[in-house]
Amino acid sequence: YLEQMDVVAHSWAAKIALLWARQPPQRIRRLVLVDPFFVNRLPGVFRFTLPLLYRTLPFLKVMGPFPSYEAAVAVAQTLKQYRGWSDLQEAVFKAGMEAKPEGGWGSKFAITARNGVFQDTLQLSGLTEAISTPTCLLLPEQGLNRTAFQLKPYQKYLTRLTITSLPGNHWPHLVEPEAFNQAVATLLETPLAGCQK
Repeated sequence: YLEQMDVVAHSWAAKIALLWARQPPQRIRRLVLVDPFFVNRLPGVFRFTLPLLYRTLPFLKVMGPFPSYEAAVAVAQTLKQYRGWSDLQEAVFKAGMEAKPEGGWGSKFAITARNGVFQDTLQLSGLTEAISTPTCLLLPEQGLNRTAFQLKPYQKYLTRLTITSLPGNHWPHLVEPEAFNQAVATLLETPLAGCQK
């Protein structure tokens, strides 16, 4: 196994990475968190709004079912993460889709996994104690985390935090892959001082 690792995590996986950084913290050399989805514990009353979220969040709109692969592509091309519909975006989309045994097409992301992700998001807070692991928060200009209120938990609990801005939306690895890849490569090649502002 690896003695130490750098962890790059996007959206809700960033919350998981923060939990990993506490168990045991010496295993994580550096965290790179890309536009994390709500890091605090969500209020229980929010549970009743999950069915609405399931229908409106862009990455969940491609779950299907769709009558055909072409119908799924038509929906995908309207979503933020596939804006521009590049070869990379098409390949990522295609890799995440499958023909369903009952007919039609849909995402390989299982509904039970989707439900589990949101249940975990409801029940756990990613930041409840100080974490001294060097951490870089990569924030796309049109991402989820754009207010001081949203950044407050990171600034409070991550004692070695730097914040770097990126072009793009919540999906910078898909809509601005060159800038994203360069930012991550630079971070991982930088000595453990952390991120560059």
